[in-house]
Amino acid sequence: MRFRARRGAADRAPAPRQKTEVSKDALEFIERASVAQADAGVPSFHVTQRMQKVADALGVPGTRVYTMPAGVLVHHADGTTAFFDADNSTAGTGSLRMDQLQALQSLLDSVAAGRTGAAEGLRRLTAMRDTPPLYGTAATLAGHALFGLGFGMLLKATWWGLVLAAALALIVGGLDNLVSRSRAGAALFPAVAAFAVTAVAAVAAPRIGMNPALAMIAPLVSLLPAAAMTYAVIDLSAGQAISGAARLAVSVQRMVLLAFGAYAASRLIPNASTYGGTALTWAPWLGVTVFCAGCLLTQSAPLRSLPALMLVAYSTFTVQFFATDLGGPILGGFAAGVATVIAAAAFDRLPDALPSYAAFVPVLWIVVPGALGLQGAVELGEPGDHLNAVTEIGIAGMVIVALAVGILFATLTTDIIRTLLHRPPILTTDPHGDAEQPPREH
Repeated sequence: MRFRARRGAADRAPAPRQKTEVSKDALEFIERASVAQADAGVPSFHVTQRMQKVADALGVPGTRVYTMPAGVLVHHADGTTAFFDADNSTAGTGSLRMDQLQALQSLLDSVAAGRTGAAEGLRRLTAMRDTPPLYGTAATLAGHALFGLGFGMLLKATWWGLVLAAALALIVGGLDNLVSRSRAGAALFPAVAAFAVTAVAAVAAPRIGMNPALAMIAPLVSLLPAAAMTYAVIDLSAGQAISGAARLAVSVQRMVLLAFGAYAASRLIPNASTYGGTALTWAPWLGVTVFCAGCLLTQSAPLRSLPALMLVAYSTFTVQFFATDLGGPILGGFAAGVATVIAAAAFDRLPDALPSYAAFVPVLWIVVPGALGLQGAVELGEPGDHLNAVTEIGIAGMVIVALAVGILFATLTTDIIRTLLHRPPILTTDPHGDAEQPPREH
């Protein structure tokens, strides 16, 4: 693990005498756990809040942690400040698998509750980093196929459309795992994959009675920066401008590459104007289960977590379905954001459930705001009126904002409720009597 600290001039000043009483293990755990959360790709304000609780539990309440685009900034009570490079070199994305994120969240909860000390926390943190994936290559490829199949069902594809979605998703997912080892390959792969998938869909989809603009979405959905885009808006809304802007820039770059590849292919191979297939209107409700199973396999999460993840996914999907029917996709996005946070927090106490911030990450794909923008980019390459394509791209952006605002609203509201429920009573006991008296004003 690459772990490098860069310290400023203030760090060379002598520390106050009381600083020597602080455990070195506690400081090291705070620093390394902060880097791990940055690698997990969770929102910056969540890292700040979570690490504040950990610092309080370890006896260093004056420590503050701030997430930056390429690492974390740790400010200690004695005035020293250190910057630690994140292992994940791409700002705004997550490099931890879901099983690692699950272990990390469980460890931070245990340390914040006082059940685990700093030394044991460091040992578990190292073990988490060194843990190999739960599944081999064959199971991971099967997960990509299920991922595409489930998303195709969410889009109400035809029977042969589901076969096409699963096959192309397996190929895209497998190649993505290979090229991700190279920085140049990882940067160019979204555009190449979007071009190839759109070209294949333009030729094959009309023959199986499906709209090519829909057929190309399911195989590419794993490349959509759904979590990064949502977290970018959350960070910006929470005042974390630097990390939010970095996440947003990386997300926009990924969407531009995908849109460029899809647009180029649509210009070279025009889509057919008629499709004779019958959409499977019942498929979305089963597709949620298939999609969740694919997420667990591709993200290396234990299959025993599937029931709890399905509860979160179905709760979000149901709320979004009825909210969209009532007030349109933007209201549906906001309602889905609120629902996914509440459901993830409600079901994370179930046996083998994923932590709340691991549970609703896969659910973000179900809201499919990025898929709307990708479909709009394809339609821009088709002849005719482009107003509908521009409208879809605009709606996609507004759905992302609405989803992020919903997540932020639900997170802050639940934090306020928890604070009020755990607030100590205002009345105090009079030391000279048995009656409780209100505290005196000074």
